[in-house]
Parts: sequence; C-alpha cells; structure tokens
Amino acid sequence: MSEYFSLSDCDVIGFDLDHTLCRYRLKETSRLIYESFARYLVEHKGYDKDLLTLTPATWDFCFKGLVVDLEDGNLVKLAEDGTVLRATHGTNDLSTEEIIKHYGPKREWKHFNSLNTSFTRSGILFISVFIT
Repeated sequence: MSEYFSLSDCDVIGFDLDHTLCRYRLKETSRLIYESFARYLVEHKGYDKDLLTLTPATWDFCFKGLVVDLEDGNLVKLAEDGTVLRATHGTNDLSTEEIIKHYGPKREWKHFNSLNTSFTRSGILFISVFIT
C-alpha cells in the first residue's frame, strides 16, 4: 500500500462492518466473489463445472452497464447513452436481428432516460455493490 491515499485509485469507497474505511477495486472484488460462490456451488451443491470458466466476453457482459429488462425478460448491456450493446435471454445471446426486434433499429432501451439521473445513478451504484 502506498503512503498516500488517492481517490482516483478506487472504484468505490465504503465502510466495512466495523466502520473501517475500505478501498474497493470493484473488478477484482467482483471476480473474487463470483469465483468463490461458483466454486461453492460446484463443490458443495453439485452445479456444473462450467460455472468455473468465464470467458473475457462473458465477464465484461456481467460487469458494468447491465440491466434487467423485466418486460422482455432479457439481460441488457447498455452503453453510456442507453444504446443496447448486447443482450441475452437467460443464457442465450440475442443476435443483432433479435436485439433490433426487441429494441428497434436504433437499439434503444426505452427506460434508459428514467435511469439517467444523478439520483438514480447513485442509487444504482449503491445497489450494484450488493449485487456484484
């Protein structure tokens, strides 16, 4: 650990249960949580070992900008402007044609503007810490 603390080195800053200030590196922390939970499910609950293997594309999909489209039942990866980059229905990737069928030729998720406020972004960040 360096002698100086810089907020730019952290993705999220929070307090641990004993009120200790913690620096979280979200990407590494998320991977550790996923790998630990997946290993538990495989070793103790009999889940398929495929859970232990994540491709970089799969990990990127799950990491940032992911929303649940409750109307269509899809997991949707959004760009910063609300454009649908990728989507899945369950574990099945949607093709470009299927994405256009659900979200139109501009690939816009219609609820993006309701998420795109300072209040909602901070709420989503707060919730995402518990989900990831």
